[in-house]
Amino acid sequence: MRQVTTEDTWFIARNEDLTVIHYGYAPANTEIDTGQPVIEEFNNVEDWLERLSELGITPEEPYEPKPE
Repeated sequence: MRQVTTEDTWFIARNEDLTVIHYGYAPANTEIDTGQPVIEEFNNVEDWLERLSELGITPEEPYEPKPE
């Protein structure tokens, strides 16, 4: 699936049976293109981390790019 973010977005892209899961951060006005049929979007890192935890995933920091 491909879509363009309208705000800073943390995402989880996955297939229906959760055997393939991709996750990451996409700044506003960028494209998320993962090839997975389901994209879960979060507008804050806390909700994203909670959902990843539910899926048994602990991502490494940093969760978003450092400001320039």
